[in-house]
Amino acid sequence: MTASSENMKESMLGPILHVVVVGFHHKKGCQVEFSFPPLIPGSEPDSNTCPPGWKYLPTLALPDGSHNFEADTVYFHLPSLTNPKQTVYGISCFRQIPVEKLKNRTADITRGTVQKSVCVLSTLPLYGHIQVKMALITHAYFDEGDFSKVKLLHDTYHHLNSCLSDVDVSQLSPQLYVGLSARDFILQFRHKALLLFKLLLLERRLVFYRSPVHPLCVTILSLLSLHPGMIDHGLEESACVKPSRPMSPIPNFADVPDKVIPSATIAVETQKQDAEKWEKLSPHSPTMTAVEERWIEVSAQCAPNLHGSDSISSLSVPAMRGNNTSSTLNRDISVDTLCDTSVAQSNMATIALVPAEQCGVPLMLFTQGYLCHPYLSLPYLDLLSDVNVRGYVVGATNVLFKQKKQLADVLIEREHVWRLKNPELRRQLHLTTEDLRFADFIVRHVSEDRHDVFLNGVGWEGGEEWIRSQFRVYLLCLMRTSLLQDESREAEHFNAHFMSAWKSTHNYKTWVTGEHAGIWDLNPGHPFAGQLSVADMKLRLSHTMQNTEGGRKLNQAMTSTGRAVATTGRAVGGALSQAKGALSSWWSTLTTPQSPDCETPVAAENSSGITVSSKVLKEEEQEDKS
Repeated sequence: MTASSENMKESMLGPILHVVVVGFHHKKGCQVEFSFPPLIPGSEPDSNTCPPGWKYLPTLALPDGSHNFEADTVYFHLPSLTNPKQTVYGISCFRQIPVEKLKNRTADITRGTVQKSVCVLSTLPLYGHIQVKMALITHAYFDEGDFSKVKLLHDTYHHLNSCLSDVDVSQLSPQLYVGLSARDFILQFRHKALLLFKLLLLERRLVFYRSPVHPLCVTILSLLSLHPGMIDHGLEESACVKPSRPMSPIPNFADVPDKVIPSATIAVETQKQDAEKWEKLSPHSPTMTAVEERWIEVSAQCAPNLHGSDSISSLSVPAMRGNNTSSTLNRDISVDTLCDTSVAQSNMATIALVPAEQCGVPLMLFTQGYLCHPYLSLPYLDLLSDVNVRGYVVGATNVLFKQKKQLADVLIEREHVWRLKNPELRRQLHLTTEDLRFADFIVRHVSEDRHDVFLNGVGWEGGEEWIRSQFRVYLLCLMRTSLLQDESREAEHFNAHFMSAWKSTHNYKTWVTGEHAGIWDLNPGHPFAGQLSVADMKLRLSHTMQNTEGGRKLNQAMTSTGRAVATTGRAVGGALSQAKGALSSWWSTLTTPQSPDCETPVAAENSSGITVSSKVLKEEEQEDKS
């Protein structure tokens, strides 16, 4: 048996394709120093050569700016070398140590520190699960002090494959989300988390810019984890694209008969391809007529249960498929009543029991040239401008990604630093009152220190699974409502501009032309629909003050005014201090959402500086007393 066939046989034993060591050479830059099995079948394990389709693998395993950190981890995606519709997931743990700690110092080590990464290439998206193991392996590999001893790497390859060989991705939910904290994501972006969740559906060009690289990757993957099934099955083609011209970072599948469709014509061709299927769902088609008749029949069955005096009625819908018990969805039919939090929670807990797979999730976002790269290095910059790349969600640490403004529709640098210049996209991303209620509901439960309360089998309230369950319910309600007429009132609760833009995307057209019987078991409408209240006005004002340029300027002015009054108060006396205190208290009341228990508002921790003014006031009062 030849070495090539042995390597091929070895690589098919499990989901781990390779264990790779990447080092930094003072003249050649980043390069592969070792691979098991060899990246190129038949070559030596210590060969520096990468396959043409993975030419820039070293730049992904040792990202830009990695020399500024002693240790970190990066997640990245590569296109498969053998399957044009498969993504390979990279997990790389890098570290640097002083050369004095090396027992075997080779001639190519000429600097005061040595930096290397130990990288695993896997066919399973087990980012954090593998990272936990590889962090220990990397630490042990460096502690050895002799990088020529590679038995540990051989053992790592065999051990990981033995652990993961018989793994079913659909049964790996806890392992899939290791290290991807939905709670941290909500605490970081707060109400903007929902904005990012909806933005992802529009298939725009999103660039996340941040350093160090691990929090950057985790932010992107945590966002994806809020979309049901996205990490499990939605990233299989996230690194796959057929460039309009040969490119060194992308494998060339010359023997694949698929037609390359330029991005300029993909929308037109998609509409042509979907035309016949869409007719099946037209208002006058037999399919849609049958659906409407079924829905009218359901409404008629539920009518006796409706009471005019009830603000929110209880509807009994047919039993969900695969479940012998009937579902009772508490839904406000007129959508004109006050949104009660307890009722909304009951609604969402019930909807969460609907099997999401029967509703057509995960949505086919990352297909047909829409890419996802948790981290992307500079050599891939040209790929993003290729005509066959429809859009992307990428993370970057190189400042050139930030400086090339034409590269991104939205640049997310930090939670409060966004670059979004398109007015139409701003309208599409506007959060409605119902959206703000939902986002505030999530933020308050995550922010509050509470005892763990098990919520109807969905998960721990405010915990990881609970958060993902809430977003799953939101998405299912959005999908069901999208099947109503364009100008329906229920659709406006999700933002009519957003709904119209989403319906023009590839992922929506793919979903709506499929057969998803489970979606009809849901009532259309926003789970937090209801009449406006004073709490909604305060919530809208708070959101505006924290997330718009004008609001931030006004907050800064309030802060400056508070400081000026504080200074003047020391000279004039306590009268101005009391007046300033009343103004600050009034302003805090307006701009602070209510606590989860709808009691006394909690002081907002934002950039407005209001809490700082309160601190100054307390110091003043102490001085006045003295």
